[in-house]
Amino acid sequence: MKEQGARPAAVAGVMTSAAVVYALAAVYLPMLTMIMGMLWPVFTALVVVRVGVYWGVLSAAVSLVLLMLFTTPVTGAFFVLSFAPTGLALGALLRRGAGTVRVLMAGVGASLLGKLAGAAFMFALFGMNPLAIDTASMGQAMDETLALYGALGMSETQLAETRAASEQVMSFFLQLLPALLIGSAVIEAGASFAVLRTVLTRLGVPSAPFPPFTAWRLPVVFPYLFGFSLVGIYWGTTRDLSWLYQVSLNAYLIAFFAGLVQGLSLMQFLMKRFSVSPFVRMLLYVFVGLNALMTQIVSWTGLFDMVYDYRKKMADR
Repeated sequence: MKEQGARPAAVAGVMTSAAVVYALAAVYLPMLTMIMGMLWPVFTALVVVRVGVYWGVLSAAVSLVLLMLFTTPVTGAFFVLSFAPTGLALGALLRRGAGTVRVLMAGVGASLLGKLAGAAFMFALFGMNPLAIDTASMGQAMDETLALYGALGMSETQLAETRAASEQVMSFFLQLLPALLIGSAVIEAGASFAVLRTVLTRLGVPSAPFPPFTAWRLPVVFPYLFGFSLVGIYWGTTRDLSWLYQVSLNAYLIAFFAGLVQGLSLMQFLMKRFSVSPFVRMLLYVFVGLNALMTQIVSWTGLFDMVYDYRKKMADR
């Protein structure tokens, strides 16, 4: 995967310029910041794959300085520190010819470390925690919204019920922040890997294959995580252990979505095996997405599939 012909400095310079312009667009388009930011590691990864880790680190450092100049020190530093490690990890392993699973796992780990390192750096230099949620502002916004509802004629009883439901949702969201952070890291690594692999294929550079959705298999650790999380939620609730309840709740959410992905993969495999039409497949996916009971059944089926491997049993018949 070494660069042929073009000078490394030229390749790194062009990609750094593109990365800075892309980052500026992401920063100044608030509605698209997170979506566009998740694909920013592709620029750093391309530099690493083409010309090496040294130039990738140098490209990330230059992007850091330029973004701190063109935006604000806090925004520029947190953006690059959050997303550059993912690109460096993906690029380094793809350059070495590593397998898909190893590349993705390294990307997820690098993404989490990047977010934590960025938050720690911001807190150390500026006394700010970018990952913190301003509950006071959220409460103020809720009060203003309820006041507007009251002015429109909503009764006091309805306002009290709405406030109680909103506070419960807010508390639940804050408790699930660790799981949401891990989920965002998985999406970031997966999306960046998919885009990066497409670009490398067009450039004629060999890369790790991305398995078809029908062949996805997740580690068997998730069913055990699911079972232990249920026990932890029960103990945390009955014994008033808030920390155990929060940890178990996050573990439950992670295991649930892992089972859902595995279940949808098995579902897609079965629909292709029995030649279900694309229109019916789409209807089934919509039904699973809109029906909470079916979503749970698909997730539980996926967790069982991790242990028993139904696809292998069908192939052996």
